[in-house]
Amino acid sequence: MDKRKTIKNALRQDSPSVRINDSLETALKIMARENLSALVVKMDEEVVGIITISDIMYSLANEEDPQQVTVSSFMTKCELITTRTVKSPCVQLDEDRDLLSAIKVMNEAGVSHILVSGSGGAPVGMVSSLEIIKLLIA
Repeated sequence: MDKRKTIKNALRQDSPSVRINDSLETALKIMARENLSALVVKMDEEVVGIITISDIMYSLANEEDPQQVTVSSFMTKCELITTRTVKSPCVQLDEDRDLLSAIKVMNEAGVSHILVSGSGGAPVGMVSSLEIIKLLIA
Protein backbone atom coordinates (compact mmCIF):
# COMPACT_ATOMS: atom_id res chain seq x y z
CA MET A 1 0.00 0.00 0.00
CA ASP A 2 1.36 3.39 -1.00
CA LYS A 3 1.60 5.46 2.20
CA ARG A 4 1.58 8.68 0.17
CA LYS A 5 -1.99 8.15 -0.99
CA THR A 6 -4.50 10.05 1.10
CA ILE A 7 -8.26 10.23 1.24
CA LYS A 8 -7.99 13.46 -0.72
CA ASN A 9 -6.76 11.39 -3.68
CA ALA A 10 -9.96 9.31 -3.57
CA LEU A 11 -12.33 12.27 -3.49
CA ARG A 12 -14.44 13.02 -6.48
CA GLN A 13 -14.00 16.72 -7.25
CA ASP A 14 -17.53 17.28 -8.55
CA SER A 15 -19.33 15.21 -5.92
CA PRO A 16 -23.09 15.63 -6.37
CA SER A 17 -25.36 16.19 -3.39
CA VAL A 18 -29.08 16.31 -2.74
CA ARG A 19 -31.16 18.82 -0.79
CA ILE A 20 -32.90 17.77 2.42
CA ASN A 21 -36.39 18.38 0.96
CA ASP A 22 -35.75 16.66 -2.38
CA SER A 23 -37.74 13.52 -3.09
CA LEU A 24 -36.25 10.06 -2.88
CA GLU A 25 -36.90 9.84 -6.61
CA THR A 26 -34.59 12.83 -7.17
CA ALA A 27 -31.89 11.14 -5.07
CA LEU A 28 -32.32 7.89 -7.02
CA LYS A 29 -32.00 9.68 -10.36
CA ILE A 30 -28.80 11.42 -9.27
CA MET A 31 -27.36 8.15 -7.95
CA ALA A 32 -28.20 6.32 -11.16
CA ARG A 33 -26.88 9.08 -13.43
CA GLU A 34 -23.64 9.50 -11.46
CA ASN A 35 -23.19 5.78 -10.64
CA LEU A 36 -23.12 6.46 -6.89
CA SER A 37 -24.43 4.51 -3.91
CA ALA A 38 -24.67 7.48 -1.54
CA LEU A 39 -25.12 11.24 -1.56
CA VAL A 40 -24.33 14.01 0.86
CA VAL A 41 -27.53 15.72 2.03
CA LYS A 42 -27.44 19.49 2.40
CA MET A 43 -29.66 22.19 3.81
CA ASP A 44 -28.55 25.33 2.04
CA GLU A 45 -24.76 24.76 2.01
CA GLU A 46 -24.55 22.89 5.33
CA VAL A 47 -24.06 19.12 5.38
CA VAL A 48 -26.91 17.62 7.41
CA GLY A 49 -26.73 13.94 6.49
CA ILE A 50 -26.08 11.10 4.12
CA ILE A 51 -28.59 9.11 2.08
CA THR A 52 -27.52 5.72 0.77
CA ILE A 53 -29.01 3.34 -1.72
CA SER A 54 -29.72 1.04 1.24
CA ASP A 55 -31.84 3.78 2.84
CA ILE A 56 -33.82 4.15 -0.37
CA MET A 57 -34.21 0.38 -0.81
CA TYR A 58 -35.57 0.23 2.76
CA SER A 59 -38.15 2.88 1.91
CA LEU A 60 -39.17 1.04 -1.27
CA ALA A 61 -39.48 -2.25 0.60
CA ASN A 62 -41.88 -0.47 2.95
CA GLU A 63 -43.91 0.63 -0.08
CA GLU A 64 -43.12 4.33 0.32
CA ASP A 65 -43.77 6.49 -2.75
CA PRO A 66 -40.35 7.82 -3.88
CA GLN A 67 -42.04 10.77 -5.60
CA GLN A 68 -43.75 11.88 -2.39
CA VAL A 69 -41.27 10.97 0.35
CA THR A 70 -38.42 13.37 1.04
CA VAL A 71 -34.77 12.52 1.56
CA SER A 72 -35.05 13.78 5.15
CA SER A 73 -37.36 10.87 6.01
CA PHE A 74 -34.72 8.19 5.42
CA MET A 75 -31.32 9.86 5.54
CA THR A 76 -28.79 9.41 8.32
CA LYS A 77 -28.83 12.74 10.13
CA CYS A 78 -25.46 14.06 11.14
CA GLU A 79 -23.11 16.95 11.46
CA LEU A 80 -19.43 17.22 10.81
CA ILE A 81 -17.31 17.36 13.93
CA THR A 82 -15.88 20.85 14.08
CA THR A 83 -14.96 23.18 16.91
CA ARG A 84 -18.57 23.31 18.07
CA THR A 85 -20.30 20.56 20.03
CA VAL A 86 -22.41 18.18 17.97
CA LYS A 87 -25.14 15.78 18.95
CA SER A 88 -24.97 13.26 16.09
CA PRO A 89 -21.62 13.28 14.33
CA CYS A 90 -21.10 11.49 11.04
CA VAL A 91 -18.21 9.17 10.49
CA GLN A 92 -15.61 11.51 9.09
CA LEU A 93 -11.91 11.81 8.50
CA ASP A 94 -9.57 14.61 7.49
CA GLU A 95 -8.64 14.65 3.78
CA ASP A 96 -4.93 14.39 4.58
CA ARG A 97 -5.25 11.05 6.42
CA ASP A 98 -3.88 7.96 4.68
CA LEU A 99 -6.03 5.28 3.09
CA LEU A 100 -5.31 2.71 5.81
CA SER A 101 -6.72 5.13 8.40
CA ALA A 102 -9.89 5.44 6.33
CA ILE A 103 -10.20 1.68 6.01
CA LYS A 104 -9.80 1.23 9.77
CA VAL A 105 -12.34 3.95 10.61
CA MET A 106 -14.87 2.52 8.15
CA ASN A 107 -14.36 -1.00 9.47
CA GLU A 108 -14.73 0.05 13.11
CA ALA A 109 -17.85 2.12 12.37
CA GLY A 110 -19.40 -0.52 10.12
CA VAL A 111 -19.96 1.92 7.27
CA SER A 112 -19.00 2.00 3.61
CA HIS A 113 -19.04 5.80 3.18
CA ILE A 114 -17.34 8.52 5.19
CA LEU A 115 -17.54 12.27 5.06
CA VAL A 116 -14.26 13.99 4.37
CA SER A 117 -13.32 17.27 6.01
CA GLY A 118 -10.73 19.77 4.87
CA SER A 119 -9.00 22.63 6.60
CA GLY A 120 -10.87 23.92 9.62
CA GLY A 121 -13.26 20.98 9.53
CA ALA A 122 -15.14 22.25 6.49
CA PRO A 123 -16.78 19.44 4.47
CA VAL A 124 -15.13 18.70 1.14
CA GLY A 125 -16.98 15.56 0.08
CA MET A 126 -17.63 11.92 0.73
CA VAL A 127 -15.63 8.83 -0.13
CA SER A 128 -16.79 5.22 -0.45
CA SER A 129 -14.98 2.01 0.29
CA LEU A 130 -15.07 1.24 -3.44
CA GLU A 131 -13.28 4.50 -4.27
CA ILE A 132 -10.61 3.66 -1.70
CA ILE A 133 -10.15 0.17 -3.16
CA LYS A 134 -9.88 1.60 -6.68
CA LEU A 135 -7.17 3.98 -5.49
CA LEU A 136 -5.31 1.16 -3.74
CA ILE A 137 -5.05 -0.90 -6.93
CA ALA A 138 -4.32 2.05 -9.23
